[in-house]
Amino acid sequence: MPYKTVRIIKNEINDWPEVIGHVKISLIMKHSLRIENAFIFLILSLTVLASCREKPDDIKDYIISAETVLPVAESVDVDNFAHQIVLKYQSSSDLSNVQIKLNLAEGVEMVEPAAAVAYYDLTTEAVVKVKYRGTTIKYNFVIDYVNPAFDPTSKGWVKCTNFGTLPSYLSVYKGPAVYESKNIVAYIAVADMNNQNAKFSVLGEKSGYNTPSALYESSSKPVVIMNAGYFWSGSALGLVVRNSVTVRDGNPMVYRTLNEVSTVYYPTQAAFGYETNGTFSANWAYTSSGVTYSYPSPSPNKTGTAPMAIPTSLYPAGAARWSPVMAIGAGPMLVNDGTYSNTWEAEMFDASSGVGPTANNPRSAIGVTEYGYLIFFVCEGRNMTPNTPGLSLENVAGILLDLGCGEAINLDGGGSSCMLINGQETIKPSDGTQRKIVTAVAVY
Repeated sequence: MPYKTVRIIKNEINDWPEVIGHVKISLIMKHSLRIENAFIFLILSLTVLASCREKPDDIKDYIISAETVLPVAESVDVDNFAHQIVLKYQSSSDLSNVQIKLNLAEGVEMVEPAAAVAYYDLTTEAVVKVKYRGTTIKYNFVIDYVNPAFDPTSKGWVKCTNFGTLPSYLSVYKGPAVYESKNIVAYIAVADMNNQNAKFSVLGEKSGYNTPSALYESSSKPVVIMNAGYFWSGSALGLVVRNSVTVRDGNPMVYRTLNEVSTVYYPTQAAFGYETNGTFSANWAYTSSGVTYSYPSPSPNKTGTAPMAIPTSLYPAGAARWSPVMAIGAGPMLVNDGTYSNTWEAEMFDASSGVGPTANNPRSAIGVTEYGYLIFFVCEGRNMTPNTPGLSLENVAGILLDLGCGEAINLDGGGSSCMLINGQETIKPSDGTQRKIVTAVAVY
């Protein structure tokens, strides 16, 4: 009852105590009804919310846990919210027949496969389907590959800390003092290319000279830069691909004397590339009619014998169109498919080439391990450090194999060999100063 109405009653009725008592009783009754109604509404609301809210098991715990029996994963995580089973495996693991045991919540039944313990081919799109209260729920498998840390210290390499601040994905190591009874000064820069921040690039154009330091300054200062392909008179001699654009075709021509006549050969020479799927590869390659092809083995040329046919899409056998994002041609191949593959003879890097395949020289090379670690290798030579002659191609291949490279090629060496870390030289260039080069490889 509003206050104004009470005042009117007071003016017209003499029995005020009775009226005021009536008013009090009415007010109490109204407040009681309001409280009771509010309480009933609250109870009803809670009841409705409780009926709408599913139990935890209904919304996120259909599969309580999962475990791998064979091969055993490093970890298994069941994400019931996203309906995923995440397994961490080493990159080299065979996941074509993985035995997995599922631990289901109470009331949950298997639909596909029929049993909680089953084998799965995780190299394809494998799924799990379970049923709860008439509803089927599908779970996808997600494979999170993990790689072992790269650590060459057990092989005599020493981690360097004198090249300034390096990103977490890159490390630099100095090699052991002796290899195969030879005194050496060698360095490797190792980039974990599984890290999304690590970027590989091929620098330089079809022609034009620059020292590695000049390229470093003009190319946004990569963390690592190293000389790359062969050149002559300021022009690149091998394949150069940058950002999926072919800067220079890979169609080398080599002249050798055959029966006292200068004869031209067309070798398939090694090239190292970064693929569209984010991996690296080393290939014997040749550009024919504007298309670059890779081959499973090199054209078997050899100095002193008749030249083989010009490489095409049909020769050598097994040609496949190759379209890398980045690529640099040099050679010879040193490691292919995890095995020693020093094909300097077929690639025409003989004594007449200036590469000196069996001699001791400063060397540069690039390779990648099966776990995605990119390795830049450089070694000193020609006694720039006393009694340090350099290495042969066989030596370099052996070192890269020992470091775990599955693919690797030789790059231009001798006076061109130079690797900078944060702009600082690693080895002493055999010319006494940095030689001007045409192309380089880099990691940012």
